[in-house]
Amino acid sequence: MKKKILATTLAIATLSLGVFSGCNLLQTTTSVTSIEFSHSEGLVDIYTITYSDGTTSQLTVTNGRNGTDGKDGSDAQDVTAEDVYNTYKQIYGEELTFKQFCELYLTVDNDNTAAFNSALCSCVKVYMPYTKREYGRLVQKNSLGSGVIYKMEEDYTYILTNYHVVFIDEAYGEKLRTHGGIYLYGSESEPGLDENNTIVYGSLGVECDYVGGSIDYDVAVLKVNTADVLEVNPQAAPVKISYDFTVGEETYAVGNADGKGICVTKGVVSVDSDIAVLDIDGTEREYRSIRTDTAITHGNSGGGLFNMQGELIGLNNAGREDITFMNYAIPASVLTAVGDGIMYYNAAFVTVKYTKITRLGVTITTKNSRYVYDTATGKGDILEETVVLETSAGSLSALAGLKKDDIITSLTLNGKTTEITRQFKITDVLLNARAGDKIKIGYTRGGVAAQSSELTVRAQDTEKVD
Repeated sequence: MKKKILATTLAIATLSLGVFSGCNLLQTTTSVTSIEFSHSEGLVDIYTITYSDGTTSQLTVTNGRNGTDGKDGSDAQDVTAEDVYNTYKQIYGEELTFKQFCELYLTVDNDNTAAFNSALCSCVKVYMPYTKREYGRLVQKNSLGSGVIYKMEEDYTYILTNYHVVFIDEAYGEKLRTHGGIYLYGSESEPGLDENNTIVYGSLGVECDYVGGSIDYDVAVLKVNTADVLEVNPQAAPVKISYDFTVGEETYAVGNADGKGICVTKGVVSVDSDIAVLDIDGTEREYRSIRTDTAITHGNSGGGLFNMQGELIGLNNAGREDITFMNYAIPASVLTAVGDGIMYYNAAFVTVKYTKITRLGVTITTKNSRYVYDTATGKGDILEETVVLETSAGSLSALAGLKKDDIITSLTLNGKTTEITRQFKITDVLLNARAGDKIKIGYTRGGVAAQSSELTVRAQDTEKVD
């Protein structure tokens, strides 16, 4: 499959309270007809609940100060579903579970504009200029892409995008472009040429520099001056991240589709862990990806894939031009691990433009892959066992005492434990491990659980990521 330049969009759903109505689980015909904000007494907001028989009751909600620790109580949406559930049980004394209550009395409001609009504060379009030879002469071109604001510090703001947005295979001369410009959502323009035939980005554009990247993971980090970003829009903000998503979950892509400006499309997660094959530099590589049917096209590359809460779950990077509903995004777990590594090594060694991964020195396979559905949450996951085939002498896995047929069950990095329920989770952890970090390996041997002693990651255990 050839490289695709794609982008994504987002939208989010919020939960709203519906009107209570009679139900055969409740031995009453009385129902709730309205919930209205009445008045405030200090930090306590009073709501009046009116029932179909004309009676009323009051619900109190205690808020935080100045909106810091709680809602401001300005409207009835500040009441949570659990607040009303508890009040309802007090009034009727019914043994009704919260799940039954939600099924009976709550409706999902698909107006996701609040979360969607918030997420737009983190979305940008990216231009990377390059020179191309056409018909015997050199012409100025721009690579079109998208990105998300990842981190904002006092001096610099860091943006995540795809490596193939900054690496232009058709460029004449240097293919990796290290300087370009970004435009924030709502302040969008396009680069132009001044009287010296030099590319300029205008008053709305912010010039960006390449920090580093990985062709193996299709991730690149750009940086801009924070002051320049805030001058264009003081509400620009880092994206919120979520590593938790499931098949069937609604998703939204935000990106510079076809170079026409940042837009939004909607779909679902089709496959939670798939493989996309991209040719970025003449070499086909496999990329672990989220597969979605969220519409993307050229220019969407590097744009965010968001969940219903406006949280980033991936970065759109590829799509099947022959099958419109098969598009791909780099999972957030890979994206942030690679991005953090690039920033870490660049800060320590300014000329370093890459990250590293820690190697356990173990050959593994998987077995007993199965789908497990949780009736309590209504969600399911594919689970598999990661089995040791062999270890390398002197490696971390050998020092940990791993043996053939052991099943790796967890990795603990600097005190944080990740359960290894899928093989790819090992890579996710090891992309975050640096020399000097502490790591422990959990495993089972013959059905008996065990854990290695704490090991220190050595420089020789780390390897450059291309």
